[in-house]
Amino acid sequence: MTHKKPLRAFTRLASLMLVLMLAACATGEVATGPSIYADNRDFMIVEGQPGDTMRSLAAQYLGDASLAPVVEDLNGPASANGRAIILPKRPLNRSAVDVNGYQVVPILCYHQFTKGTPRNRMQVSVANFEAQMRYLKDNGYRVITLDDLDGFLSGDRPIPERAVVVTIDDGYRSTYDLALPILEKLGLPATLYIYSDFAGVSMSWDEIRALDGGDVIDIQSHSKSHTSMSPNGDEKPGPAYVARVEEEVSVPHRIFKKRLGVDMEHFAYPYGDTSADVVKLMEKYNYDTAVTVQRGGNASFTHPYLLRRDMVYSDHTLADFKKFLTVYKKANLK
Repeated sequence: MTHKKPLRAFTRLASLMLVLMLAACATGEVATGPSIYADNRDFMIVEGQPGDTMRSLAAQYLGDASLAPVVEDLNGPASANGRAIILPKRPLNRSAVDVNGYQVVPILCYHQFTKGTPRNRMQVSVANFEAQMRYLKDNGYRVITLDDLDGFLSGDRPIPERAVVVTIDDGYRSTYDLALPILEKLGLPATLYIYSDFAGVSMSWDEIRALDGGDVIDIQSHSKSHTSMSPNGDEKPGPAYVARVEEEVSVPHRIFKKRLGVDMEHFAYPYGDTSADVVKLMEKYNYDTAVTVQRGGNASFTHPYLLRRDMVYSDHTLADFKKFLTVYKKANLK
């Protein structure tokens, strides 16, 4: 899918120079060095030097090499040498909304992986998983972290135009044995949501710590026991229900803090089930995001505790997979 955005004008030399002149006139700020054309609270414009890349410039001037895809979106993939390069200090369009529509971020959801023939829909073959991840890598999609997504939702962090999040639920060993090597090979980050009763069962705590301490997979909470967070059966909303779901939130929060030394910041509702009481618990325990399994992408104005995800099943073809990758929705004004 292609679409035109006002920000794309920044990638043309004429518009770059217009921005440069306007920035200098409007801010009164001048170059602080031979390679810096403009510098204000929103962005810098620098001259690329021999050997510079979008990643090295993002690291040098923004202090964050992971912003390189955003820099590339604004400036194009060509060499940085001798070019005026825009470096955004914060989102140039915080809402990611324009006159034609708005950006959405798909979140993909996996569970188990297998080298052989899948025994159920939750088991995705290694061949299919690698093909799907390679498709993202080879077709201009940028896999971002949940922290990046949180920054997008709060308007504090720019993200690439074709951003996607990869998540894996439960904590099966196949994540460690089969998914991790593929993610490492392709350099793609993912989040593993583990329910604490299952931690140390399929994967040992040493393996979980190794995952969390690496550069690829981030460990987050999937509740205590993987029970539904909505009222079950004849259960009614009230103190007993709230006490039950609070245990599902508080126990893994405490266990993972003790075992991994980090606070949980992102939560996956088992079966995607939630309620107004559970949303209040997300606030109480200072979670940044929480995800369901309702299909669809996430706009900047999506509630951070009601994020949508697309579950990927064993029988999904690559054509099916591509349908989950909508990154821009046109506005319907009729």
